[in-house]
Amino acid sequence: MSRLGILGTGLIGASIGMRARRDGVYVLGCDAQEQIANEARELGALDECASRDDLYARCSTIVIAAPLEATCAELTALRGRKTSWDLLLDVASVKGPVAQAARGVGSFVGTHPLAGNQGSGPAAATGDLFEERSWAYVPSGNRDLDERASDFIRRMGAQPFACDAERHDRIVAATSHLPQLLAWLLAKRMREVDDQYERYCGPAAREVLRLSQSPASLWDEIMRANALPVQAEASALTRALASACERLVSDEKRADEGVRARTRARPRE
Repeated sequence: MSRLGILGTGLIGASIGMRARRDGVYVLGCDAQEQIANEARELGALDECASRDDLYARCSTIVIAAPLEATCAELTALRGRKTSWDLLLDVASVKGPVAQAARGVGSFVGTHPLAGNQGSGPAAATGDLFEERSWAYVPSGNRDLDERASDFIRRMGAQPFACDAERHDRIVAATSHLPQLLAWLLAKRMREVDDQYERYCGPAAREVLRLSQSPASLWDEIMRANALPVQAEASALTRALASACERLVSDEKRADEGVRARTRARPRE
């Protein structure tokens, strides 16, 4: 990896840049918002701000670190283009739409780092964001290309594992997308319960509140793209919660009946 190009210099893109520069890689970056790329460079995530065409012309490895819809649009625009790079990756949270958009794009491997925080933009980036975290990739069918993708992931400090796009999206609906939806709903419910709710929050509740601060604008695209798997998981959880509530009420009734029965059975003095 002689030169790394990053399209999209927000949290994930800037964190990749910081990690790569730590290893001595020369990093070029661009962003749809020029001031975001400039901020990333000032924070040490980039060596140079460059144009989109410069990245493709000058970099051997390129990461598309844009939101999901922008990622798909970029890949669609690259179809049929002569490949001048050795490896092209994305980092979007849903892989099915990405796999569709990437048909005909050379040297591409779809990936998803299972890492992040509630922040956004380069100010929230850190060079150790991916340390010891899992990082999924969708096998391309080219063994050498997949190995290059795995090497890149390992250089970020993460642990690569292969997973097909459909399975990935079905599983992350339960492990990532549903928890985010629940965090928003639980945080809203906490605020409704009492205006002093934060005083009563332990570690688990505080983690929920942290997740609820994630940018809704970013998650809106993800939830729409993976709507059916998320709906299926939310429906399954709804049924499980309803069943648990019924058991709670039944147990309370049995406990009350037991107390009354023991009271009636006591001998009169």
